[in-house]
Amino acid sequence: MGQYNSQYTYSSSLTLRADVKYVQYITVGGGGGGARPFAGAGRVPQSGGDTRLNTTGLWSQGGRAGELNRGGYGGYGNYSYGRNGVINNSGGEFLRAASGYGPYGFGGAGQWRGPPNSGGGGGGGASIATYYRGSSGAVGGQSVGWTIGQGGVQGGNGNRRRGYVGGIYIRQTTYDRPSASISANPSSIILGSSTTLTWTTSGDIDSVNISGIGNVGTSGSLSISPSGSGNWTLNAINPAYTTQDTVTVTVLIPPVVTMSFDNDTIVLGENATLTWTVTGDADQMTIDNGIGVTNLNGYQTVTPTQSIVYTGTATGVGGTGSGTAVLTVLPPPTLSVSGPIVVDYLDDMPFSISATNVPGGVSFTTAYVNTNGTQEQEASVTIPGSNGDLVEITDFAYTPAYDNFGPTSVTFLFTANGYGGLVAYEQVVIPVTIDQTPDAIDIPSTEDKLRDEEPVVTPNVEVTSEQIVVQDIDIPVEIKSDYPIQVEIENGDVWYDVREI
Repeated sequence: MGQYNSQYTYSSSLTLRADVKYVQYITVGGGGGGARPFAGAGRVPQSGGDTRLNTTGLWSQGGRAGELNRGGYGGYGNYSYGRNGVINNSGGEFLRAASGYGPYGFGGAGQWRGPPNSGGGGGGGASIATYYRGSSGAVGGQSVGWTIGQGGVQGGNGNRRRGYVGGIYIRQTTYDRPSASISANPSSIILGSSTTLTWTTSGDIDSVNISGIGNVGTSGSLSISPSGSGNWTLNAINPAYTTQDTVTVTVLIPPVVTMSFDNDTIVLGENATLTWTVTGDADQMTIDNGIGVTNLNGYQTVTPTQSIVYTGTATGVGGTGSGTAVLTVLPPPTLSVSGPIVVDYLDDMPFSISATNVPGGVSFTTAYVNTNGTQEQEASVTIPGSNGDLVEITDFAYTPAYDNFGPTSVTFLFTANGYGGLVAYEQVVIPVTIDQTPDAIDIPSTEDKLRDEEPVVTPNVEVTSEQIVVQDIDIPVEIKSDYPIQVEIENGDVWYDVREI
C-alpha cells in the first residue's frame, strides 16, 4: 500500500487518487485571539474560525478568544480539544495555548502588559475521521473541498497575539497493483487428456478468479480437461486494480478418418472409387493394400480381384486415427455338368449339376437332331432350386420329346447366371440310340401263288419260310429288297411295293 500526505492552511480542494483505498482527514480549528489589554481597550478579541471538510461535514471548532483574568477555552474536536488560553504576564507572544493537533490552530498569547491577568486565546480543536473507498470522501477521482478556520484577532489594537490559522491534514492510503502469474503444464494436450493450471498472486488483493472457472484462492493448482483450445486468464482484483495473466492451452484433436466407396459392391472386373477425408490434427495419411502415403483428403479408383478391406491411418501431433472401408467383389459363376454318354430311345437323361455364385440360377436350352435330318430348338428353362452361392443338384432328369423321327441326339447348353450379368456355359451332347434293324425276317410260303401272277410276292428263289415278321424297331422304317416284291402289312389285304435296292 502507498501513502500520500498533504496539509493545507487555506481553503482549497483536492482530487483524490484513482487508486485510493481509504483517506484519513484531520481538521484543526483556528486559535482564539488574545484578550484586550484592559477593559474597553480597542477591538474585541475574536475566537478562532472552525475548520470544516465540506465534502463530509467533518469539522473542528476554533479556540475561544482570551478574556481579562481568564484564558479562552480551547476549541472542540473529536480527536482532541484545544488547550485553554494561559494567563500571561511575562511570557509574551510565545506563550500560546496548544492546538488539538499539529502546529496549526495555536491560540493567541495572553496580554503581557497592562493588567497582569489578561488571558490568551484557546487553541483550536482537532477532529479525525477515516473514510474507506466508495464512501463520500474516499472515492477515486473525487474532488474534496474544505474551509480552513482563521486565527482570531487579539483584543485591543495590536496584532502580535492573534490566534494561528487552522489546518487540514489529508492522508491517502492507496491500493498496490497486485501481481498475478498462471501457467499450464503441459500447455499442449490431446483431446480427452488433462493439464494442470498453477497460479500465484501477491499484493493488495480482494479477490482472485480464473476465466471459465470462477473464484479461486490467491494461489493453487487445478487439473482441467478442456474440450478445445483456449485461454485461461487469471485476475487478481482490488477495487483500484485488476492484474491479469493469461495462459493458452492448445487442445490437439485426434485424427478422425472417414472412408467410403461410391459403390461398395462390385462384380469382378469392375472398379470402384475410394474416397477418404481426415479431420483433426494430422499431417500424414497412409492407406494399405497398395495405395500408400497420400493426401489427407482424396480419392482413388481401385479394381481388386476379391473382397477387400482398405484401412487408412492418419498420424500427427493429435495422435493416430484410422478408418476402414469394405469393398465386396462378387465372384464369377462356375458351372460343372455331367450327364449320360448315350441313352436309348425313350429313356430319361439324368444330370448332376454343380454351380457357384448363381443368384440367377442355372438354365438350359435344348436342340434336337431327328432321323429325318430336321432340327428343333426349345426355349430356355431354369432348373428349380438352382440359385445360390453353392448349388449341388444330383436328381435332375430331362425327358426328350420322343416321336416317330427321333431325336437321334440332344444338345444341351447350360447357363450359370451369376452376379452382375456374368455367366458361365457348359454344353453337353447326348446321342440317342435308335434301333432301326429288324430282329427277324421270315419269308412266307408261296405255294398257292404263281410266279407270274400279280402282284409278285415272292422272288424267283426257293421259298424257305412261312412269313415275314419284322419286330423290335424303335421308329417307323422303310422295307427295301434287292428283288422286286410286294408286302402285306398286318394282313390288311393291301399290298405295297417294296423299293428295290
